[in-house]
Amino acid sequence: MPRKIHDGTANGTAQQTLPEPPSEWQARPPADGWWQARQERQAMTTRLRATFTDTKTVRRDLTRRRGLIKLLDWLEQQPGDTWQDRWLASGADAAGQDWTDPILGSDARRFRRDELIGGLTLLVVGQVIRPTYRWLLRQRLALMLAEARQALDPEGFARLEQHAQDAIGWARSDAMNKLTWIVIHKGGVVADITVGDCIELTAALEEHHFRGSAGRPLFYALLKETGILPATAPPRLRALRIEARPSIEQVVDKYGIECRPIRDLMVETT
Repeated sequence: MPRKIHDGTANGTAQQTLPEPPSEWQARPPADGWWQARQERQAMTTRLRATFTDTKTVRRDLTRRRGLIKLLDWLEQQPGDTWQDRWLASGADAAGQDWTDPILGSDARRFRRDELIGGLTLLVVGQVIRPTYRWLLRQRLALMLAEARQALDPEGFARLEQHAQDAIGWARSDAMNKLTWIVIHKGGVVADITVGDCIELTAALEEHHFRGSAGRPLFYALLKETGILPATAPPRLRALRIEARPSIEQVVDKYGIECRPIRDLMVETT
């Protein structure tokens, strides 16, 4: 529905109609299952071990395998048709930094937690599960993000990192992490990121009290300057966020006003 605004004329009765944001500004909808999340356990573990095993990191790989077995044993006890369904149903995603507690119970020894983190890294980097932004923003797993970039879209990430080579180190790292979060959570590759995906991530950063990071626009600039975002996209993230503010109708509807005439009156006079 087009948005209406008062134009400041007498009594505020004259209105202008603003067009809705273009479709490419919308965030990609959550995928309704994907093949990695539906893969049978044996085939999936074989794939992950073949892809992420390195003869130079034998000890690390053994730790990850032990963690993977424990995680999958636990996830198989949860309801759902896919590994993603089970992950969300388990409550681990909503638990944030404490996601290992339901699995470990009273056995909260450090090396046990490290095993689970290693196993989960395989599931995330292998796109078996796609954690929510709420979960991703609460972790400090730099190795997971680095491996995700290398596994999911090495050329795409390398191109953006090269384009950002003149940026300050912390700003470049912040931008690459944000882009990695989007690819992990939404699937696909860097070239699939939309303007709406950028809006969605920024909103998640603000919602979960990462306002400082939300105001760092380098990740958006990299997408815009390298042509990944369409030419119609605003040149700056700030302009994009202003355009993406909810309509008057959306704000009023949050109050759940059941009387339609009163609801319409509030929309017209706001």
